[in-house]
Amino acid sequence: MSRHFPALRGIAILLVIINHSVTLGLQFARNQEITVPPWQKFILISIKELGIFAVPLFLFLAASYFVYAAQGKNLKSMFRLIPNNLMYIALPYLIWSLFYYILEYVLFNKQQTVIGYAKSLIVGYPNNFVPLLFFFTLLAPFLIWISRKAAWLVFLLFLSYQSFLVVLLRPDIFGEVIPNWANVFALPIIRLPIALWGIFYPLGIIYGLNSEAFKKQIGKSPTFVFVITLLMLGLAISTQLGFTNLPIIEIITPLFGLLGLLVINRDQIPFARFFERLGKRSYGLYLINLMIINILYFLLIAIGFKQILSFQILIVIVVGAITLFLPLLFMEGVEKKAGRLSYRVLFG
Repeated sequence: MSRHFPALRGIAILLVIINHSVTLGLQFARNQEITVPPWQKFILISIKELGIFAVPLFLFLAASYFVYAAQGKNLKSMFRLIPNNLMYIALPYLIWSLFYYILEYVLFNKQQTVIGYAKSLIVGYPNNFVPLLFFFTLLAPFLIWISRKAAWLVFLLFLSYQSFLVVLLRPDIFGEVIPNWANVFALPIIRLPIALWGIFYPLGIIYGLNSEAFKKQIGKSPTFVFVITLLMLGLAISTQLGFTNLPIIEIITPLFGLLGLLVINRDQIPFARFFERLGKRSYGLYLINLMIINILYFLLIAIGFKQILSFQILIVIVVGAITLFLPLLFMEGVEKKAGRLSYRVLFG
């Protein structure tokens, strides 16, 4: 496992918080009929678009960590790792999802039936990354076992299936090229997350088993990968701003960006220790951040300061900083006072 991976996990959660702070800030401003100057929108949407790298990076790193834990183990031994992994994915997810539903009811009077809440939990509302992580964790021993013998087969299989789902779910882009009966091959619950991010966990498995070969190949042309990533990110930003119309570029761009991150060293990452600190708390921060952001924007409006929403850049910086540091300090306090077991039940 590469030394810079813990820091990359911290960078990923920072990108999530920035993305959510911008998205919800603009949404609250729109709902309150507050005009945000176009130049601010241009800057914020450009920054927000960096969030397209976050979930792919989380999935890739989760797979690499599983490979590290599975070193020297056969298929049966690898399956013994799953219950513990799933428990500390599911328990925090259930706890904080329930808190989120309570928050929605209290702040926005949004409520569902018991069946509705159960469906929301199953499909991953509001954290649609979690069911996909659950699915891949179940599948990980098989993926490792096959990848040890034919990594290219695993890569092509998931790349093809993700491509199939993209075409199937976006007839507005590709037309009705796939017949309706083919929907039977689209996995329920996780079809959309797989269409967005399906290749990244298998890629993390393959990298974990062949890290030196990856680094050697990508290391031959890191500048090329970096330039391609910047160009594609530019197109993704341009599409979000309405200048171009390439919606699937957001699906393709993270693949190149992730490959570029594989060849950097820990010493090349600014504030590496701080990002490693964030990385240790990334799952808890992921589950909590939407609640904190919603509370902050709601309170801002409730106390009569909704006009300040027109200063979105300033607000996003403040909201993002509070959302980052408040739960971070809380989680560190819980681990220190309540112990590691209690911490893992609450935050993974």
